[in-house]
Amino acid sequence: MEFYERSRDDEIEFSRFTEKVDNVYNRLRVYEDEIDLFDISSIKKNFIAKTNDFFREDRQLNIGIIGRVKTGKSTFLNTLLFNGRDVLPSAVTPKTAALTKIEYDDENRIEVEYFSRDEWRLINIKSKEDINTDEYVVAKEIMEMLSERDIDPQDYIIKGKEVIKYDSYEELKNELKEYVGEDGKYTPLVKSVNIYVDNEDIDGLSIVDTPGLYDPILSRVDKTKQFMELCDVVFFLSKSTTFLDRNDIDLMASQLPKKGVKKVVLVCSRFDDGIRDTLWNMDNIDDAVRTTKEKLTNYAGQAFENYRKSNVYINTDIVEQFKHPIFVSSYLDNMSRKDVSEYTKKEMKVYKDLTSKGEVTKEQLKEIANMDEVRKVFDEVVKDKEKMLEEKARNFVPVARDELEDKLKRISDLAKKRKEQLSENDREKLMEQKKLITTQINKTNANLEVVFNELIEKVENQKLQAISEIRAYNREYLQVSEKEGVTTHYEIRKESASVWFKPWTWGTSSRVIYSYDEKYQYIDAYDAIENIRNFVEDGKASIEAAFNKSIDIAELKHKLLSIIIENLNALGDNFDASYYKILVEKTLQGIKIPVIEFPTTQFEDIINSEFSGEIKSNSMKSNFKKVLSDTIYDVREGICKKLEHEVMRFEDVVEGLKSNFSVDLLSNIQDELSTIIDQSADKEGKIKKYNEIIKLVEELGTISE
Repeated sequence: MEFYERSRDDEIEFSRFTEKVDNVYNRLRVYEDEIDLFDISSIKKNFIAKTNDFFREDRQLNIGIIGRVKTGKSTFLNTLLFNGRDVLPSAVTPKTAALTKIEYDDENRIEVEYFSRDEWRLINIKSKEDINTDEYVVAKEIMEMLSERDIDPQDYIIKGKEVIKYDSYEELKNELKEYVGEDGKYTPLVKSVNIYVDNEDIDGLSIVDTPGLYDPILSRVDKTKQFMELCDVVFFLSKSTTFLDRNDIDLMASQLPKKGVKKVVLVCSRFDDGIRDTLWNMDNIDDAVRTTKEKLTNYAGQAFENYRKSNVYINTDIVEQFKHPIFVSSYLDNMSRKDVSEYTKKEMKVYKDLTSKGEVTKEQLKEIANMDEVRKVFDEVVKDKEKMLEEKARNFVPVARDELEDKLKRISDLAKKRKEQLSENDREKLMEQKKLITTQINKTNANLEVVFNELIEKVENQKLQAISEIRAYNREYLQVSEKEGVTTHYEIRKESASVWFKPWTWGTSSRVIYSYDEKYQYIDAYDAIENIRNFVEDGKASIEAAFNKSIDIAELKHKLLSIIIENLNALGDNFDASYYKILVEKTLQGIKIPVIEFPTTQFEDIINSEFSGEIKSNSMKSNFKKVLSDTIYDVREGICKKLEHEVMRFEDVVEGLKSNFSVDLLSNIQDELSTIIDQSADKEGKIKKYNEIIKLVEELGTISE
């Protein structure tokens, strides 16, 4: 790929821009008591990091694969890059997720980066604190994972990095499981992984799976954000059954474009899940596909349109490109390459669901999977990479300038809001407003409680349905089919070698080897392991579905926000409810769908400890089936208990939110009002300063000229 050398003109332009940023920062510093300047100071730092990274001899086109846990990113990448081979481990969780980068090199190898000493020390400290926020909970879980492994973390923390070579995709798959797999030996200690593949198709590309975007471990979030600052293209995956929330929309429509990302592709992943949810109410699969696409497309269009209306900082053209997502199912694409007889039990279940209203051909599966459209977009990206990077090289200053102007406008808007509050209200009125808000929000508690209680009731109902499904799966996975084997037997017989016309051979004999085949029936012990794994996967899927069907985060936030805004509007025309909308959003961030884990190792060990290979005798078969039955029973009860535990834990979170929602919301609102009230002691002086800030920001806006 072409190396973009920093020219003298670039040096001059970049230097002028950073000097302007310094000028903006220094001129605003006098108002640090009134405004937060952190965002301004970070613009210069990020700009220098981006430009230094870009003008490197080994600079590649950075492609980010973004999406929450369980959106099918690993399957998507396996299908896109490895022809459907199960190379990248799937079913990772936030605590096991590590940033994974895939690049070309003529030497196949994996480079593993472990947590640093300081990062591990923080995780260790947080694991011992009795705090239930995400980062502390995950720190505890990481330590629990480590306690199950016979390794000394310091050996790897001190080592820092490690290089593992591999010769085949199968070796790569097995090695990755140990470092980023859910049950991997070293997974708790890994921060990031670089995979180098001898595949010239990805030469010049750096493809990164970024699960850390929503990672509770801050050091991994930082590493992800560092990459996001340098990203050129993003494929954003959002699962069909929980398609898009406000955070997803904000990231695509606002944050990524402002960071200079040249192209964002919205992918509605795991589309087969959405179809299966719709199919039961349709006459055939074609109707289900069409209806599901229409529903999700309309939802995306409306969601982005609502976001555009509520966000004055967004470019309309950017929003328009996200209104038509690409619908894909990597899973169905992989299934379309097989005969039905080759399907795993999980694939067979998906196939049976999809064929419940009629036969579905391999061609239909491939068409529904729609990976060809993704490949076409991906190929276009690769084809246009030189053009995209050339454009990016020209736009560093314009993009950074737009970001600076955006920050300045936000500062100006806040100054105007606060000036308005101070101008129209004296201290007594502000105190009265604070009191009225407190009273009004407290009045909403009954309505808020109804919303939270409805949520808990939905979760309970879905829990019962999930338990019923899990118990039904129990019967399916008790079955193991007998297979037919063949044993070849050999016999040595002594036969006469005499030939009548050769007298010298009379009375001689020779040894002749005969063989014959004997068929027998046997049970493969590995089938039981596969049953256990598939049972757990189906159980986890049922639990996940139970939560997804009962928890619509976007809808829940909308309901709560509507109640709050409606009640605040009741305070009168002079009350600006939109002023506090962002504070309401901030208070709602604690609502999250649980991520389910259920390791299978202990159950697999039960089978492996007593059986291996082919089980032939009737007595061994009988014993094997009993052990499998007992193990499946234990798995079933374990999954059901896990579901009960996660529901109870989630309900505790909801109860906590229900109890503290108004308090937290009031705290956020009152903090802002307290700032205004404190400033009202020097009302004229603060109004003067806010006028100066507004005027200065207008003056600084000439930076774009």
